[in-house]
Amino acid sequence: MALRRNHRGEGEGAGDRASWNAGGGGTWPAAEHPIGAPVSPAATAELANVPASGGPDPAGPAWGDGLVDASALADMQAFNDLKAKRKKQKKRKIVTAVAVAAALIVAAGGVGFWYVSDQAARALQEAGMQFAPVEQGTFTQTVSASGNLRPVASVSATPEVDGIVGEVLVSEGDAVAAGQTLFTVVNAELDKAVTQAAQGIEEARNGVAQAQNAVNDAYRAKEQGRQAAADAQAAAAEMAAAGGEGGAGAAAAAGGQSFDEASADSAIRQAELSLNSANLGLQNAQAAYDEAVARAEKRTVTSSIAGSVVAVNIEPGKALGAAASGAGTGSPVQIADLSQMKVSIGVNEIDILKVSADQQATVTFTAAPDLQLPAKVVRIATTSSGSGDGAAVGAYGGSGAAVTYAVELLIEAPDPRLKPGMTAKATIVTQTIERALMVPISAVQTDGAGSYVMVLVDPETQETEMRAVETVASDGLATVVKGDVKPGDSVVVGGGALGGMGAPLAGGGAASDASGAVVSGDSVVVG
Repeated sequence: MALRRNHRGEGEGAGDRASWNAGGGGTWPAAEHPIGAPVSPAATAELANVPASGGPDPAGPAWGDGLVDASALADMQAFNDLKAKRKKQKKRKIVTAVAVAAALIVAAGGVGFWYVSDQAARALQEAGMQFAPVEQGTFTQTVSASGNLRPVASVSATPEVDGIVGEVLVSEGDAVAAGQTLFTVVNAELDKAVTQAAQGIEEARNGVAQAQNAVNDAYRAKEQGRQAAADAQAAAAEMAAAGGEGGAGAAAAAGGQSFDEASADSAIRQAELSLNSANLGLQNAQAAYDEAVARAEKRTVTSSIAGSVVAVNIEPGKALGAAASGAGTGSPVQIADLSQMKVSIGVNEIDILKVSADQQATVTFTAAPDLQLPAKVVRIATTSSGSGDGAAVGAYGGSGAAVTYAVELLIEAPDPRLKPGMTAKATIVTQTIERALMVPISAVQTDGAGSYVMVLVDPETQETEMRAVETVASDGLATVVKGDVKPGDSVVVGGGALGGMGAPLAGGGAASDASGAVVSGDSVVVG
């Protein structure tokens, strides 16, 4: 039996496109091929009863002239079943994936909830009391302040005379020896003064020579006077011996000549006084010459110390001193001994009592962050210096106070990279205690009887016990204690156990142990 499609494309009797009229003819349009469309069981059964001889060729098309091959219908049905099966499998996979994802989300949420719940329980459990262990180690207390580097020795090579710069024989960074010439000064007035002083010496020498001749002449005149008088007396004696009135008269005339020795001596004294005055004039002339020469020699400027040239502020041909116009430029040449250097800092009045001579320190530098050098305290000012060179920071924190004291530290082996004026921070170790028992400062409580800590004796019940302690030192964070505690003990640092038991100590001061050893500023053993 053959099926025929009606002209409206609707199956007769079945009410859909899967119903066919028997005995019909025609070809199913390609655009409305039924393969893949659902087929009713009745139509399938009817098509199964179609004789094999009445069907189309199996090798031909599935549909032709209204006739349907049973095998083609069977293939179509198998295709539809396979398609429906795959659709169900795909839906099953989607459902399974969604279920697995949901299970994972639930599981993750459970773990997260457990973790959060556990942490919350722990926080609630620990909220009552907080503990910290008693630690044993080296306790150090320090005072820190910033300042500037300075050379141990520094001189300014400034000329003592005015003039024009002549030669400049050094450059910045040169090493110089004591007495080495640095530069020269040109000053014609100094040369003129030397020449004039030399002329003064020559004139004074001539005056001395003339005065000396006058003295010599006075002595000669005296001697000649004496000799003339003696000769006259001798001649008179000879005449008297010759006899006769004539001889007697001549002898009397010759004997009447005499020598005025007093006048001769007076002339000698006057001549000697003139000589002394001439000699004094020569001495004055010599002194003037020496002074002129010495002043002229100051045109050559030398270094008074051995060291390094750290600054050169002059140029040849430029004026110096009063001859310079405008403001000065500072030291013409600066020499510094950089074999050792100092750090000058200002320590506030709270911390200055902790600082003493020869205390060790560590110095760091802003310009060389990787450099750290040892130093020691060499000088502590006895009077305040105002706000100081830098902000001091000590055990009580805070920045520089209004009252500070200058402290100098010596760096015996400075690094070659360091230069005067660089910023440096010095940390002075003011106290060291070996094997110290240390607890957080909040663990130490005080009452009328003294200080104590609360020690955990039963971790399960969190039972605590009060233990009396003695505070030895504190740096504001940790307190060194002595008493009935040992390393590893857990002490209460906060929470309910501290409520109403007094405020924490603000800091421990220096104390003595049972043997009387002083721990302030010294290395001691307290553990």
